[in-house]
Amino acid sequence: MMKFSQKQQSYLKFLHRLDQKQEILHNFVKEFNEFSDEYPDLREDDQTKEELHQRTDVLSDELWEIVEDRKEQNVEERRKIMESGGVEFSLNFLTSCAKQLMQSELDKFKISVQLLQDYYHAIEEKILPDSPQANISELAFPENEEPPPIE
Repeated sequence: MMKFSQKQQSYLKFLHRLDQKQEILHNFVKEFNEFSDEYPDLREDDQTKEELHQRTDVLSDELWEIVEDRKEQNVEERRKIMESGGVEFSLNFLTSCAKQLMQSELDKFKISVQLLQDYYHAIEEKILPDSPQANISELAFPENEEPPPIE
């Protein structure tokens, strides 16, 4: 399974991939400049202005179509990432680590109590009583749920 940082970098790379918007815009500007250089007097003509406005509208539509397609692709990629289970796996892993830490602290506490009892029995020169049956305290997991393995 991919680590979170790798998944994040992969998604950022996906978002920053190149598209054709700049190329389309560059071609439009180039054609406009060529037309202006060849026919400078026609730029003042109303029909020419209408044609240029129409071409600008077409350019705008093309660019918006690219933007909308990219947005759909990005949303789909995000949905795939969200449904991949990476977040749930990370939360399960974190929960498992917390449970193991709590179990370690509980074991440490029990050993500390036993050590103190042994020490005070030794100071008072009393015979150590037979140790009672082991009282095992373990954190319980819900049924059919095991913590994820620690990597």
